[in-house]
Amino acid sequence: MEITISPWISSKTYQLKSKSESVSFINDIKNRNCFVIKGKISKLWHFIIHHSSLEEVLNYAEELNLKNILNSFMAELRNNNIIQTECITAPVKTEFLKTSISYDSTNFSYFSDLRNKFLFKYNLIDTIYLELNYNCNLKCRHCFNPKNMNNNYIFFEQAKKIIEEAKTLGISEVALTGGECTINKDFFKIAKYVRKNYLELSVLTNGQKLFDDEKLFNQFINLYPSLVKISLYSMKADIHDNITQVSGSHFKTLSVIKRLRENKINIKIACPQLSYNYGEYKEVFEFAKDIGAKFSGGVQFINNKNNKNLCSKLSKKLIEEYYIENFDNIPPRNSFCKNTDRLCGAGSSMLSIRPNLDITPCVGFNYVLGNYSSSSLTELKKTTVKKFLNEFNRNNLSECFKEDYCRFCYYCSLYPTNDSGFLKKSPILCEDARAYYNAYKKLKNL
Repeated sequence: MEITISPWISSKTYQLKSKSESVSFINDIKNRNCFVIKGKISKLWHFIIHHSSLEEVLNYAEELNLKNILNSFMAELRNNNIIQTECITAPVKTEFLKTSISYDSTNFSYFSDLRNKFLFKYNLIDTIYLELNYNCNLKCRHCFNPKNMNNNYIFFEQAKKIIEEAKTLGISEVALTGGECTINKDFFKIAKYVRKNYLELSVLTNGQKLFDDEKLFNQFINLYPSLVKISLYSMKADIHDNITQVSGSHFKTLSVIKRLRENKINIKIACPQLSYNYGEYKEVFEFAKDIGAKFSGGVQFINNKNNKNLCSKLSKKLIEEYYIENFDNIPPRNSFCKNTDRLCGAGSSMLSIRPNLDITPCVGFNYVLGNYSSSSLTELKKTTVKKFLNEFNRNNLSECFKEDYCRFCYYCSLYPTNDSGFLKKSPILCEDARAYYNAYKKLKNL
């Protein structure tokens, strides 16, 4: 008999060579549930997900002295939509999948914290970003991707090699981005390989190709991506299309968002505040709320002098106005990684690979750790990544946190690497922090 894993399942098991500890994190993407299992049962699950033969699973269960509970465990897996094997007759007991958390539960952060603490404790990478290409079918005015790599692409054989190695470093998620990643001829092949390995798949797309290619759309939703992030700059077509500089892009993007939600795909709608769409986020936010999508707004701008995109940035007056209007809804600033001086998870919980195979700590972060054509991820993690992480901490921000407004800074390392240099003050971030601080003083009558 063959054991069939449900296609909406992603799973990562961490088995530590120096310890007997084993922990599995199972994500039911379709039904929006997460599970955590530990110990021998975790090892058994890890074997099941990579061996479809029931006979092999029985033999391994016997090795672990778990043969007497195998049927009960598999019945519980089937009852929770994790496997689809039909001829299991054991009664279902809630015995093994004790930690079950709904995405919509207020306790979901517990699941995330549990994984993050585990990853941090054992120095494991959680996410690898594959910037498949910088070429794009839109011409967004605020784009910061370099134009000198428009002819570079990561194709399937390279992606496969990267994913295989990244698995050994602990990843549970592969994020495909660009440019517009769906125009890469190997996009679906790469995405399918990610899910074949039961890794989570997240995709950043503008939706144009998914609208144009019905076959690709149907293939895509059947992969059960864990998250699709799409930018929608306004509910008004003329404003959105003015930013993308492609007529009809708004209609395609909006149509794809609605269709993805109809197919219960998790969506995050991004609506960064630019000079061209200021104030439009309110209607976009309500739309996201109505269709059950996540929302990402706020003042976001990355300067690329070569792209001449500075005219897209909000004025100081509008930034301050935004903070006055939205002060109570903005998350706390300077929420650095707990129990560490690291500024964020760049280089530790994530790595990014550009179309020319340069490896960076995060998407858009202009700090090249090495190139995959000459150095493996494993080698870099031991050398240049280790060196980077030693530098990349709050104590080395010698020019920062000396003014009252600094506590209102949205410090993100990719900003200064684009407009001033690694670990340097960023004029754009400083302007933003001052505006937020001024809004705070006005609201508090200080």
